[in-house]
Amino acid sequence: MNIKHLLPVLFVFVIVNGVLLSAHSLLVEQYVKYEFVMAVNLMLLMMALFNFNRIRKVDMKNPRAMVNSVMVGTLLKMLVFAGAALFYATQKKAPVGIPTLLASMALYLVYTWLEIKWTQTIKK
Repeated sequence: MNIKHLLPVLFVFVIVNGVLLSAHSLLVEQYVKYEFVMAVNLMLLMMALFNFNRIRKVDMKNPRAMVNSVMVGTLLKMLVFAGAALFYATQKKAPVGIPTLLASMALYLVYTWLEIKWTQTIKK
């Protein structure tokens, strides 16, 4: 697995941050909290890089190891985000809002889909 597999993840990260930074004056703070979405985007990038490094070291000829690796990556990502959500809930007094959570969940799905694509392209 080489570095060109990271390009879609980096592209998503740059595009999302670019859109959020350029349109934050247009986004009403009541609807989407762009700082929150940018923090989630950065966390997802870091977890994707961590999972990329972990998946690179897996034996590609063993299907069980591949499935276990994807499942462990998803579990780690969920644990990190559950901890971050608990930390945010204890520190922040203002609610996040449904549109912000939906945007964050959409980013989570995009990054997870890209990580699963990594394992499929490696297996071929």
